[in-house]
Amino acid sequence: MTNRRVTIQTPLGEALQFRQLQGVEELSALSALEIDLLSKDSSIDPKALLGLGTTVVVETEGQGHRYIDGIVTGFGMRGQDTSAQFAYRLTLQPWLWLATRRTDFRIFQEMDVPAIVTQVLSRYGKPFVQRLTRGYRSRPYTVQYHESDYQFISRLCESEGIYWFVEHASGSHTVVFADDVVGSHAPLPGGGTIPFYPPGKAAIADREHIFAWHMGQGVAPGRAYLDDYDFKKPRADLSEMRQAPPGHAQDSYERYEWPGGYTEFADGETYTRLHMEEGMAGRERARAELNKRSIAPGYTIVLENYPRGDQNRQYLVTRVQYHLEENVQASQGTGGVGQTQGGSVQKFNMEVHPTSQPYRPQVTTPRPRTTGPQTAVVVGPAGEEIWTDEYGRVKVQFHWDRLGAMDENSSCWVRVSTSWAGPNFGAVFTPRIGMEVIVDFLNGDPDYPIILGCVYNAANMPPWGLPGNATQSGVKTRSSKGGAAGDGLKNGAGDANALRFEDKKGAEQLWLHAQKDQLTEVENDEDKWVGQDRRKTIDRDETSVIHRDRTETVDRDEKITVHNNRTERVDHDEKISIGDNRREDVGIDETIDIGKNRSKTIGRNEKDKIGNNWSIKVGKIKTETIGIASMQNVGVGRMENVGVVYNLNVGAIMATIVGNNQSTTVGSDRNVKVGSNQSTVVGTKYSLTVGGGGGSGAAGAGGPQNIVASSPSGGGGGGGSSITMDAESITLKVGSSSVILQADGTITVNGQSIRLIGSSDVTTTSGGIHEN
Repeated sequence: MTNRRVTIQTPLGEALQFRQLQGVEELSALSALEIDLLSKDSSIDPKALLGLGTTVVVETEGQGHRYIDGIVTGFGMRGQDTSAQFAYRLTLQPWLWLATRRTDFRIFQEMDVPAIVTQVLSRYGKPFVQRLTRGYRSRPYTVQYHESDYQFISRLCESEGIYWFVEHASGSHTVVFADDVVGSHAPLPGGGTIPFYPPGKAAIADREHIFAWHMGQGVAPGRAYLDDYDFKKPRADLSEMRQAPPGHAQDSYERYEWPGGYTEFADGETYTRLHMEEGMAGRERARAELNKRSIAPGYTIVLENYPRGDQNRQYLVTRVQYHLEENVQASQGTGGVGQTQGGSVQKFNMEVHPTSQPYRPQVTTPRPRTTGPQTAVVVGPAGEEIWTDEYGRVKVQFHWDRLGAMDENSSCWVRVSTSWAGPNFGAVFTPRIGMEVIVDFLNGDPDYPIILGCVYNAANMPPWGLPGNATQSGVKTRSSKGGAAGDGLKNGAGDANALRFEDKKGAEQLWLHAQKDQLTEVENDEDKWVGQDRRKTIDRDETSVIHRDRTETVDRDEKITVHNNRTERVDHDEKISIGDNRREDVGIDETIDIGKNRSKTIGRNEKDKIGNNWSIKVGKIKTETIGIASMQNVGVGRMENVGVVYNLNVGAIMATIVGNNQSTTVGSDRNVKVGSNQSTVVGTKYSLTVGGGGGSGAAGAGGPQNIVASSPSGGGGGGGSSITMDAESITLKVGSSSVILQADGTITVNGQSIRLIGSSDVTTTSGGIHEN
């Protein structure tokens, strides 16, 4: 066994002996090393090895060891060897290969790529380390969408310029994530400087060296251009361009990518640089053949002694191809020294990248693409019915999400498509918690969901039963929070606003229901036309404010019933025109207040009927003008009180008929002026008392009573007649003639000529008669 340079450590110990290894290890790639083994046992069970660790040990120069560790991902028997041993083949891969065995749908929010990688790989319980030299942006929403864990972290790392390799040890290996060609890597263990010697130098045949070196360059694009769009900054220019022409012909071609996967300009600069570096990474590489048994990808080496001086520099080993072989005798441990050296083969081909240029992995892992819309359920915090942000976005839980808790953390904010969306105008219908929505993805990218609409399901049925109401269309909302189910009809169950169209022939209807308030705003004109009847019921109050004019036309009848009070105010004029008749019924009282004047014109007759009393109070003067006649019938009594002056002016004839008694009381003076004749007819007795005593026509004691008859010419002097009565005397005067009766019994008759004429007798009785 001491003569073998390559051995293997398996869970079966010495039952399996190393025969041959072939395979490739390279950066950011899963190696699959095929190892041929020999055993005297023909019945080895693959389950004894599958999934378990195995280490290949390679003796290096200076009695050191190079380890190639991994887990067994395949094992099988290949027949019987000529040496009477049984041949087996084992596939050895890094533990990261296990990540290809698990596919998942997962959502990661507000995490950068290193954190996502850590969360994904920590489930495997295997060693990995991140030797990263820069910070990474937090990604608001990242979805592992029907991808294996390995595909998922590979595409994320590629997008950020992160690559990985494996560091091996005895019995273990560590996956290392790196992002810098120098800062993330260590020199090759056992000597990072490797000399070049051409074939045929026998003096150095036993020293590890490079014996073939192939270098070259290729045409590469010299410019990268990225752009993207951010709906929060719709007018922002996020485009970024970077150029680094290699200096050869045809080096000005541009790599344009959209969308760039960023929303901040600074991130655009970073991704454009990474995009440029990825395009340049494969432009200059070298391949070599060597026998350096410690060679491994992920380490740096320095080439020396190469004839072309610009090649003697530091490189990062990016790929190693192995061919290790031990002869049968060495595997059996029976051969001599010469046979071991003659039968042992260690060949290595490698590819290297100069550390003077950034290294980036090629973006080869495809992004997952959705194949069409899918549905999800709108979610939000406990106790909420609507959960949205200033853009009308909502949170959803996808049916494939096993880890979501059906709450506000189940997804990112998802934009909602609508029929119209403009600057502060458009249509808004925010999906509510519990609704099933149709979700599609921008550019087919699961990281960018968008809601296209909603669908009904058995838990969320249509508002109007189908198919029975197939002719009905419309919108019905639900009051929130705590709105009850139902149509929300008056006096019915449910809390809802609704607009419904009934298209059933002969029963067409437009139904509008406001659960509480309805506000209608018309900035110009509003026209309404009702072909037949219109009914309006208001359970409480109605207020109408019209800032200008109002015109209402009723072609037939109008009936208004006010069960309590009615108040009407007209600030200026009111005009009411009634073509025929008007009747006004007031159940109790009517009060009319007129601030200034009132005019009433009646074309023909007016009739007032007052069941009880009628009082008229005129603050100053009342004037009545009657064209022909005025007649008043008073059933019992009539009383007029005039505070100061009472004037009655009758143009022609005035007749006063009193069915029983008439009494006139004048507090001070009374004047009666008759323009022509006055006749007084008393059926029985006429009494006139002036001064003391009462009686008809009694004058007050305060002054005389005068009855004056003017002459037809209206002149004074002797042309008229008068009767003057006071408490002491009565004077009858006509022209220059007068008769004076005094209270003491004296009678004085004055006249130019005095005649006593008796148709029968004239009797004179006196205490004395004096003649002159």
